[in-house]
Amino acid sequence: MGLIKKYEIKIKGMQPLVWNVMKKDLYDEQKKIKKNELAEWDLKTWQRKAEVKGDKVVIPSRWLRSALINACKRTRLVPHFATKKNETYTTYFESVMLEGDPEVCKLKDLIPYGAFVGAQGKNSSTKVWRTRPLIERWEGKFLMIDPYGRINIEELKELVDHAGAFVGIGDGRNMNFGRFELETIKEVK
Repeated sequence: MGLIKKYEIKIKGMQPLVWNVMKKDLYDEQKKIKKNELAEWDLKTWQRKAEVKGDKVVIPSRWLRSALINACKRTRLVPHFATKKNETYTTYFESVMLEGDPEVCKLKDLIPYGAFVGAQGKNSSTKVWRTRPLIERWEGKFLMIDPYGRINIEELKELVDHAGAFVGIGDGRNMNFGRFELETIKEVK
C-alpha cells in the first residue's frame, strides 16, 4: 500500500449550475400537495432545492466524486498500475474521498429556472413543470484524498477534464448544465 496522497482540484463552471436536492422533508411535503396545486407549491419552494450550509449555497463534493466515477466508466482509461488490459479506474475511484462542499453564492443570489421535466411514476412520458435554483457563474475547490496514493496526476487531469466536458455536475446535465473545466490541480501535503 502506498502513501495517502491529497490533491486540490479547482474547477470553474462553463455552463450554469442547477440544483434539485429533494431533501426528505421537502419530498414528504410535496407528496401531500394536490396535483393541481403542485405548480404553485413548486414556485414557493424552489430555493429549498439548493444544497445550503447556513445562508450559503454549496456544491456537494459527492457530485464531483460521482462525475469522476462516471468519467472512469466512460473513458475506460487504463491506470498506469494496471495488471490487466481491461482494468479501469472505476473501482479504484470508488475508494477515493472528496471533501470541500465549496460555497458558490448566498441563497438570495440564486435564480429560478423552470423547465418541463419527465414525471416519475406509471406514465413516464408525462412532462411536468419544475422550478429549480440556478447560478450562472460558479467555481469550486475540492480536496481529493487518494487513500492508496496510486493515482497518476496526468491521468487524474484527463479524468477531471472528461468529467467536466462530458458528464458535468448538478441537475439538468442532459441539457448541458453543470459543465466545467479544470482550472488547477496540485498535490498538497
